[in-house]
Amino acid sequence: MTRTPRPQEPGLRAGPHRSRELKHIHSLLRLEGQILEALAPISTSLKEHPASIALLGRLRALAEEHIAEWKVRMVGIGAPDRTPPPTVEAPPVAFLGLSDQLTPTVGLEVLYGLISQATFAYAVLHVVAHRQCDSYWAGIEEGNSADLAEEHMTDYTQAIEILHRLISDVTVWELTRDGLECRCVCPSCGLGICMCGSHGTATVVETWRTSMDPGRSPPEAGLTLMSPPRRASVALRAGLERGDSIVGVDGQPVGVASELSTSISDWSQKLKKVISGPEAEERVRLRVRRPSGKVQDVLVATDAQSPPIKERRLAAIMFTDMVGFTALAQKDEPRALELLEEQRNLVRSEYPRFKGREIKTMGDAFLLEFSSALDAASCALAIQRSIRKRNRSRGTERFLLRIGIHVGDLVSAGGDIFGDAVNIASRIEPMAEPGGICVTQQVYDQVWNKVPAKMDELAQCRLKNVTRPVGVYRVSVPR
Repeated sequence: MTRTPRPQEPGLRAGPHRSRELKHIHSLLRLEGQILEALAPISTSLKEHPASIALLGRLRALAEEHIAEWKVRMVGIGAPDRTPPPTVEAPPVAFLGLSDQLTPTVGLEVLYGLISQATFAYAVLHVVAHRQCDSYWAGIEEGNSADLAEEHMTDYTQAIEILHRLISDVTVWELTRDGLECRCVCPSCGLGICMCGSHGTATVVETWRTSMDPGRSPPEAGLTLMSPPRRASVALRAGLERGDSIVGVDGQPVGVASELSTSISDWSQKLKKVISGPEAEERVRLRVRRPSGKVQDVLVATDAQSPPIKERRLAAIMFTDMVGFTALAQKDEPRALELLEEQRNLVRSEYPRFKGREIKTMGDAFLLEFSSALDAASCALAIQRSIRKRNRSRGTERFLLRIGIHVGDLVSAGGDIFGDAVNIASRIEPMAEPGGICVTQQVYDQVWNKVPAKMDELAQCRLKNVTRPVGVYRVSVPR
């Protein structure tokens, strides 16, 4: 902050001004406490969204730092006897009464409201502190209330800007997670590349045009995919992924990200001409910048009905199934669906750590693909340990999974996978004990000395629609 020469001032004054300042500080302490209280359930609702988790961690650190600084400041401006400042006890946040039911967008809305309220309150305190002469002008170089209010207001204003950039992405992510695929009819969606998130972010950010961080690097050109291409779309088959930035269409550059609305309109017009104009092409060449920074050309078929591209590869396949789900659904369907959603969230929080890829869900079952048997086995153990930990804290409200893993040749087409590898993984899954894992001989041979688990061999098994006997091992999950 640039300082100008100040006149000599008598410093802090007692009386009504000080009482008003203390009142505002107490109010802000309670509000900071509410932010800390709200972050736990909000973090739960957003636990699978990396960008949100990074922001929530930053906000927690900021709120804790703000509270600590105001406690120190209150000693300097409190009662003459210098009694320690009161303990901050945040009142319950009423609208978080059903905190376990928060959806990601509602969690973000609650957070946005609290941070906006704190930003407003710090703007008020900034003026109050100056009127009390609790500022640089009173000869207080460090830790005066006016400077603290300004610093904390800046912290939260920058957080709001980040929230503006997250709102649309989180909404798209939540809709995709809930199985609500994009049905927009714009040219991008015709290829399976949803630009709804990018367009939403452009609208929000450009509405709030003022930058809160003048030191930020200038934006790069390109439109970033905020969600993965739709399953079975030509974009997915061409290898496009979430995080890729499209920087060109058939040799024509895409605009700078700081002007997203213009860039998206420009992108749509260029793409429309290529795929449906008088000189429409069978394929469109996209210039793509990967998250690593590497730039390459990707050919994408323009006909969404073109035959699926088949690919054969060796992979580890995991099949999971929830124990007793059908019976529970018949007895108490609402509770069964709640446990199903909790199970899905838990599995989805684990497999990305082991480079797993979700192929599809089938009711209460998951079909996952891994590049190695070790990654698949390690992920299975992590899933079962997480479920066991969760069950210990829930008493009778428990659920269990069975998991089967096989390594073999498979064929992928249209975003799905087929072959004996898939069939075998699904056939050996029921052989696992509730809360257990079964693997085939092929998996055992690759992981027996690499995972911290005992493996017991079963008899050679005859599986339906599999011609040869299959060696199967039961894995004991360490306690």
